[in-house]
Amino acid sequence: MNLELEKGNIYSLLGANGSGKTTLFNILTGFLNADDGSIFFKQQRIDNLSPISINALGISRTFQNLRLIEGLTVKENILLAFKWNKGERVWNALLPHTFLEEHNADFEQKTMEIIRNVFLDDVANSKAGEISYGQQKLLTLGCCIANDADLLLLDEPVAGINPVHREKIIMLIKNMKEAGKTVLLIEHHAAFIKAVSDKLFFLTNGSISTFNDYNLLKNSPKVQEAYL
Repeated sequence: MNLELEKGNIYSLLGANGSGKTTLFNILTGFLNADDGSIFFKQQRIDNLSPISINALGISRTFQNLRLIEGLTVKENILLAFKWNKGERVWNALLPHTFLEEHNADFEQKTMEIIRNVFLDDVANSKAGEISYGQQKLLTLGCCIANDADLLLLDEPVAGINPVHREKIIMLIKNMKEAGKTVLLIEHHAAFIKAVSDKLFFLTNGSISTFNDYNLLKNSPKVQEAYL
């Protein structure tokens, strides 16, 4: 398998169910070890590093099961996502009222700016477990923005949400590109893929094919065979 990402582009990774898309994300982010080969990020080899080490180098991700802290507010979840932040300490997360007081005005200002940018200012003080699923998806992107990674891996960012939230996520991902971020995403929604992708990858049988256009991918015999 050969996969190369250029800075500032948005890539979609497609493949049939069970083709290994999420497994690839897990390897890229250190949740699984690679059996063979090498992974480089910013000219540094990262395969078999821990998830924490990989994140510190500038790679962040979302998960299909979201992994938000549902008992904390939207604001607190985003505060926790900042790097090198007191809020990263688990015991502070268990004491939300005290850990919020420990953050200075700069973090407060940045947090509220992100909350506005991800369209969640009206639920900033609501618990993450009490907002809608679409809002939770927006919150996961807000956490990625707070994490300030250079490469963002988004696992099905618009699955199961309504068109209004989908359009908001399209806007957010395009804003990430304008900010110079690189995005690799897994998604099945055709209109969404067309709206955001600079390039598409198709994964099947452990190999990746590259396409510059969604229609070329859809009409590829190799792709059609994979779905039979």
